[in-house]
Amino acid sequence: MEANANHHILARNFTLLSKDELLMILERRNHPEVRKWMAHTAPITPEEHLRYCASLKNRPEILQLLVEFDGQPACVLSYKATNSSWHEVADCGIYAFASEPCSSSVLSNIIGYQLIAERGIKVSNIMVRNENEIAIFANQYYHGFRIVAKDKHYTYMKSTLTESASFYLAQAEQMLNKLDATLDLRL
Repeated sequence: MEANANHHILARNFTLLSKDELLMILERRNHPEVRKWMAHTAPITPEEHLRYCASLKNRPEILQLLVEFDGQPACVLSYKATNSSWHEVADCGIYAFASEPCSSSVLSNIIGYQLIAERGIKVSNIMVRNENEIAIFANQYYHGFRIVAKDKHYTYMKSTLTESASFYLAQAEQMLNKLDATLDLRL
């Protein structure tokens, strides 16, 4: 990653954020366009949100990241592993901020590749609301997910990652070079 790149991506664990930053995230998290794709669509109270964020310090299987591009909030990424080994991720999520300064899907790919390499992730599982056809298509076409089940509300998808850690690091590096950016990942 170039030291003199023109752009900077900062991804910080929710456990490192201030109360004001967490409440800013809640505002976006409660937006109707975000809530409609969540597993639980009801708005979240500030107390619930802050309690959940505080609990993350004792939950090593969950990683919530605020991602900024050139100092501006771009998206939130969520990862939940099936156990502390992180070889299988049970759930991944993303939601963007309204004035997304850089594509949240590009940012999630860069950070995802980095985490795959660093944590040794071998399997990724996601569930997507059936009406979110764009996400279902994109995960199949761009990320190699296959549909494993479908119910009344969700399409369940799985991807088995077979490449080496160096492959995924190279993918992240290539994307960073295209963006002319550096990545600062604070877990």
